[in-house]
Amino acid sequence: MSALHPPVVGDEFRPGLRFQRNWGWSMATAFFFGEIGAGLFLASLYFGFVPGMWTGVLVTAVGKTTGHLLHLGQPLRAWRAITRVNSSWVSRGLLAIILYTGFGILYLLSLADLSFGLFPKALEPWAAGIAAAAAIVITLYQGFAMSHSAAIALWSSGLMPVIGFTYALLSGVALLAVLGYDAVIAGRPGNLSLVKTLEFVLLLFALVQMLSLIHSARYGSKGGQESAALLTRGNLAKWFFPLVFAVGYFVPMLMIPYAGSSASLQIIALAVMAGYYAFRVLVFRAGMYDPMQSFKSRKRRF
Repeated sequence: MSALHPPVVGDEFRPGLRFQRNWGWSMATAFFFGEIGAGLFLASLYFGFVPGMWTGVLVTAVGKTTGHLLHLGQPLRAWRAITRVNSSWVSRGLLAIILYTGFGILYLLSLADLSFGLFPKALEPWAAGIAAAAAIVITLYQGFAMSHSAAIALWSSGLMPVIGFTYALLSGVALLAVLGYDAVIAGRPGNLSLVKTLEFVLLLFALVQMLSLIHSARYGSKGGQESAALLTRGNLAKWFFPLVFAVGYFVPMLMIPYAGSSASLQIIALAVMAGYYAFRVLVFRAGMYDPMQSFKSRKRRF
């Protein structure tokens, strides 16, 4: 912990720095599954890999929903979150999940001729387009929701939605290479080369975005400085550097140029997702409110 002033005061009612306690591992898990599922769907849609699209829809629908339900104190009231689409990114995200799941399943059932004539074939491209657009919103809205938290300097950055989108695509491509190895990669050097290029470029983008996020927090407000210190020099550094940087970035970057076998692509995917999940959890843990400077009332000036 750095020696910034005012000190970390926890829940005490006095001036100082306070950790955010509203979002923890359950929300990190929901964000993680929502984004990797949407990313896998988008990557699989591009390559025409139907099992990957099914997996992406199920990962988001089940994994993300479970994570949110674990977080909610009143799960039966969760439906109310959709009532503020005009002003809340959470509401927009919930609407996107509904559209993504509904139209994604309709599209996949129609592809398999299991819609029993209830969904015209001519509408398949529209269903795919709506599902893909909603998947993109899912990869972005969580970052927008975090960036609106002006009191938490580490989160209050336009980089948050960009990082979520980049990680979602990276995880989706990495998972596609594993799940679709026989159908998409094996015997197709062009696809293998494209997947490896996408992975490396997205990893590089994610690394630059991460360094930029830490840099902006380090030279920002007191809360941001303390959050950056926690991640780079404090109690969270022992997890941040080994998991997010070593495992999440450098291991895949070193392996990608030589990858070609199913086993090597599996290791890359595991490393990418381990680093991403660690990032989600640690950024929540490091989130800190800017300090209250004084409880004295201000004098009115006339």
